[in-house]
Amino acid sequence: MKMETRVVRMLERSESSDDTTNVRMLERSESSDNTTKRARVTAMVCTATGLAAMIVAPLARSAPSLPGRPAADRDDPAIVYPPRRSGDEPKPVVVLLHGLCGHPESACAPFVGASTAHGWLVCPRGEDPCGGGSRWRLRPDEDSRVVESSVARVVEEAHGNVAASSGRVIVGFSLGGIAAVRIVESAREGYGRYAGLVVIASQVHPDPVLLARAGVRRVVLAAGDLDMTSAPLRTDAAALDRAGVPTRFVSLGRFGHGYPADMAERMEEPMSWVAGGD
Repeated sequence: MKMETRVVRMLERSESSDDTTNVRMLERSESSDNTTKRARVTAMVCTATGLAAMIVAPLARSAPSLPGRPAADRDDPAIVYPPRRSGDEPKPVVVLLHGLCGHPESACAPFVGASTAHGWLVCPRGEDPCGGGSRWRLRPDEDSRVVESSVARVVEEAHGNVAASSGRVIVGFSLGGIAAVRIVESAREGYGRYAGLVVIASQVHPDPVLLARAGVRRVVLAAGDLDMTSAPLRTDAAALDRAGVPTRFVSLGRFGHGYPADMAERMEEPMSWVAGGD
């Protein structure tokens, strides 16, 4: 099926009179981040050409659907969470790329709160089937096409309430981290679409020159202390910071390859910072 004919599933938030957030989905529904159950992680080892790294997708428990509405289709090309509050100004976008054989629903779950506090969270699905989930091709032009198609659909559905061309943050877990770095580094000089980069549990070494050329202003690298990517990412964070790209390393605690139970809490402040907060 051609990309332009695929439909993005969007979660809409509306503010009720008592200031609690109600969630509904266009055509189908997922539960909100307030009801998302904590993730469990299944380890999987993948050997990529020229790179040996654990590239594992977090396989979270599916959150229950809202009463009376069907659950999101696993074949939807993207899951989208709108900003918590509406407003006249276009809202920025966070794009999150899941891991190998992963699913956007589980990969994005811990990031819903932090991302939608400021703007949109767009969670595309990798184009190629993989073990019940999907994977990224690690060809930046092809992976970027999937991302841009998803964002374009959001712009269309949101009637322009999306700052789609600048100020984005791109987040990648494991294999998705490799895809995210390649998308950003392949951008032409002065591109400016991605202002922030977040790489989680991925053995990849971002190039400070290419990041700066693409307009990236802040970087967050994160991993569990027991993950084999932790030490290399700490080294990368220090190197990027020395090279003039403000970078933080975030420990996910004594955890292996995946998301710890308190992932949302650990990433809330770093996500605000990478998006330009103090």
